[in-house]
Amino acid sequence: MARRSDHTREELKILIIEESWNIIEKHGFEGLTARRIAKNIGYAPGTIYNLFSSMDDLYLQLNSKTLDLLLAILSSPKCNDPKKTPIKNMKAMAHRYMEFAKEHRPYWLMLFNLKVTENRTDAGWYHEKVDQLFTPLEKLLEPYFTSKQGKKRKIAARVLWASVHGLCFLQETGKITIVSEQDTAPDMAGYLIDTFISGIKNNH
Repeated sequence: MARRSDHTREELKILIIEESWNIIEKHGFEGLTARRIAKNIGYAPGTIYNLFSSMDDLYLQLNSKTLDLLLAILSSPKCNDPKKTPIKNMKAMAHRYMEFAKEHRPYWLMLFNLKVTENRTDAGWYHEKVDQLFTPLEKLLEPYFTSKQGKKRKIAARVLWASVHGLCFLQETGKITIVSEQDTAPDMAGYLIDTFISGIKNNH
């Protein structure tokens, strides 16, 4: 296939990311290959590697887009309503996270199934994006920790998030009935948050 010259380097990079996004929606991240991307945009497969040193580099960009979408939801007023208690906002946040996983399932699965930063020294920016995801939850946890307990608050945010994520994963993989045949994942997440916060209060 002859190389086209319809796009600048930056335009082509955006085109590749957008087409990759479409492919993932239709075929899942398992169906994303350089050959399929190239065929869909009318370029030779080598073009992909002229702009991305490897498919992992492309995966990082795609996961980054997913992280941005997720952060926007977790930071939204629906999850951070000043008129509601922190616990109610946490429950809203857990519910929206589960909705996100359902609505953006192929991208959500890609986010957690590919080890795109393993053994890399140039992915600091990506780790910072991941770390930012916990900021909204950390803020909701502020009333339960003193100003000197910042480290504990960070750990608590990650423990609570990981627990809710586990319930979400069971739900999205159709295995939630293994742990409960009656309660839904959102119901269980609500109970989890109540008991988690209760435990923090009792330990202070």
